[in-house]
Amino acid sequence: MSARIAAAQAKQAAKTPKRKNQSSASGYGVGMKMVLDLVGGAVVGLVFGLALDRTLGTEPWGVLILLSLGMIAGFRLMLRSASQYANSSAKVDDAEAGDSGSTNKGQDN
Repeated sequence: MSARIAAAQAKQAAKTPKRKNQSSASGYGVGMKMVLDLVGGAVVGLVFGLALDRTLGTEPWGVLILLSLGMIAGFRLMLRSASQYANSSAKVDDAEAGDSGSTNKGQDN
């Protein structure tokens, strides 16, 4: 019975190979980085806006302008991270597809 289970597990592992360059938690890490980029940009804009308003006496305008700029910067960082993750994931997929097709390369039948 244990030999059959081991054979079935080996067969399943052969069907779904793990990616070499990507762990199972990498998607979670990228998601957390995106959230922190967005929130961090807004918080930095808020803090600098409050400081500017307090020093110059321009009560709501510094917060509004710098908070908006911080949120825009956070969105840009988030989109850049998503683009980099998508590109690296596509490269890994292409490399895996190329490796599986490379067994017949250079053979003329």
